[in-house]
Amino acid sequence: MNFIWSHLFSSSPRRIVRPAARRKQQAPPVGADWLALAQAPPDRSRTVYDPMGAALSLRKSDVLAHGGEGVIFSFAKNPAFLIKVCKDDTLRDSRKLAAFRDRLNAMLALVECRNAPFLAWPLMPVFDQNKNVIGFVMRKNSGRTLRALYAPCQVRRFFPGWDRLSVTKVALNLVNAVQMLARHRVLVNDFNPDNFLVDPLGRIRLIDCDSFQIPGAGDNQNTFLTRTFTPEYTAPELLFHPELFNRERTPEQVRFSLAVVVYMILMSGLHPYAQCGGGDPVENLKSGKCPLARRDGVRLPVGWYKSVSWLTPGLKHLFIRMFVDGHHEPLKRPMLGELKNELENFINVMRSSKNPNQRAILPEKVKRKEKVV
Repeated sequence: MNFIWSHLFSSSPRRIVRPAARRKQQAPPVGADWLALAQAPPDRSRTVYDPMGAALSLRKSDVLAHGGEGVIFSFAKNPAFLIKVCKDDTLRDSRKLAAFRDRLNAMLALVECRNAPFLAWPLMPVFDQNKNVIGFVMRKNSGRTLRALYAPCQVRRFFPGWDRLSVTKVALNLVNAVQMLARHRVLVNDFNPDNFLVDPLGRIRLIDCDSFQIPGAGDNQNTFLTRTFTPEYTAPELLFHPELFNRERTPEQVRFSLAVVVYMILMSGLHPYAQCGGGDPVENLKSGKCPLARRDGVRLPVGWYKSVSWLTPGLKHLFIRMFVDGHHEPLKRPMLGELKNELENFINVMRSSKNPNQRAILPEKVKRKEKVV
């Protein structure tokens, strides 16, 4: 973590400010320092300390957002970083606080995740004046949310010149990111597109790492679970059996959710269970009737056949296996490596094709030549 300290204070040599010792008559009982800290008004200015004891001043005007358990501050000394500090109710609740500390330690132990530039991952802890952990430093990431790829007009507005090849590269980058996390038994729980950012170079950023399922640090540690989810991106067995949210998520559930997002990126926001005349995508998902199967009496919405027709056969078959065969049988869902291979093949086909429809986000209808009698 010396890398982080040097970057937080890279402007000039400094004097390390040590937390001031409390006067004896003001010393609170053991453990009451959290309660004392929680008495101040919310969104107040704060001073926290890095592991070397250097003071990090956070102003009330630096507050960027409120999460479930913390407040996120910008950091005036180095705008490349953000600092998340526990909310007062977390500091008051010993159970919440212990869970926060344990989860943070487990995340800090995953070195590859900590070093990954595409993750808003905890980089180092920050402390109160009594050297108790109350938050952490993470990278600041920027870009548009994946929703910007869900409509052609938004793609033209935010990413001028992009085509279907460009957005497919973003989908592949997302698959690579999820696959890297899975190697460390870290599972993305909430595939809400607002949790993913994309920059003008097509690089993906995952910003809601607090919602990930994290393996415990050490053999005897339980996995750290979260219940966060977005229904239209959620595996059907979880929607049918909400009690499963209290258990560990499975790789099969992650593969399903990721495939929904990838399909919607490739299809300009069309949900894989969207139907001609159909309504709510969540209800369609629960029904299991996917128009790609060309059965069950459901059809793609009018005008979307041409977009599907320009997908490669392998990619179309993979989506059928995922959303039709794998709807009720999770073990039939294709592996992440298969999805990655099919996206790479789709990219190669688009690169070599001379037909503009192959790379068009919304392909034009092909006009048939009339036969000359």
